[in-house]
Amino acid sequence: MESLESLCGRFGGKFSRQRGAWPSTSRDYWLIFEALHPISVGYVSRSSQIHSSWGMRWHFENRKMRSLDYYSLIFITRGRGLYYDHHTETDLEVSAGDLICVFPSKSHAYGPRPGESWDEINVEFVGPVFDSWMGVGLLDPSQPIRSLAASDSPENIDYWLQRFYEVVLPIVETNTFEPTLSDTGRMVALIAEMSDTWQTGTCDTDLTWMNEAKRRLKELPLKEKPDYEWLAGSFCIGEQAFRKKFKRLSGLTPSEYRSRLQIEAACHLLISEKPIKEIGYDLGFGSYYYFSRRFKQLTGMTPGQYRKNVTA
Repeated sequence: MESLESLCGRFGGKFSRQRGAWPSTSRDYWLIFEALHPISVGYVSRSSQIHSSWGMRWHFENRKMRSLDYYSLIFITRGRGLYYDHHTETDLEVSAGDLICVFPSKSHAYGPRPGESWDEINVEFVGPVFDSWMGVGLLDPSQPIRSLAASDSPENIDYWLQRFYEVVLPIVETNTFEPTLSDTGRMVALIAEMSDTWQTGTCDTDLTWMNEAKRRLKELPLKEKPDYEWLAGSFCIGEQAFRKKFKRLSGLTPSEYRSRLQIEAACHLLISEKPIKEIGYDLGFGSYYYFSRRFKQLTGMTPGQYRKNVTA
């Protein structure tokens, strides 16, 4: 496993080895980036990776909690611990492969067990585009702990670690440490992918099948209507069997997943001066009305409102 100091040297950010409030404890802390200028529609504000983290140990030992003004996702890559908030009747178990979801204004505490530590990567984000996704159930404050990978499956844990890197490292590589709407789009896509996984509890074989099906859907031109019969045939199954399996594993129909890809592409195009109606047609929506309605369903605002917020 590559050290955080080495990763910082390769990609940027700031590395430090920090002493704890407990004797003989230290942690390796890589501040990947921290944004200073917000984007009104929503943005990724901060990310860090920590080895030998003590989490919120002081809060845990004193049964205190804290609340934040933003969302935070903490993915545990090694170790185990506990989580609690006002809504949990007992402490919730957390282990490697689990994701802790922290929501704005929700008091909470988490950390490894006494005398232990864990490794984590976290990303913070804020804005109305994320509020709207939570509103349709993709992020549920009543379920703060989600399992993305089994604790004894290092390959799957590494897969999700790399997915976090794919969101945050491009921000560092710009040398400005300022997120863009493209970064927001990658964060939304990561949330959607994680949601697909944690809603179904897929096994390794199913996860491989689902990822391949998504990859093939992404490769199809967004303007053209997908040939689902041909796509199903590439998996040696019938179209209805393909649709049912995709829905069972991802929680979405192939058409719904395809629609999300179109809306993500639309978010990028709305930064330009291209007419909104033309964007809708170029992405395969049959009419401006359908494009606007579908865009609002997934983002919480119309294409015009989104463009106005972006260019404000």
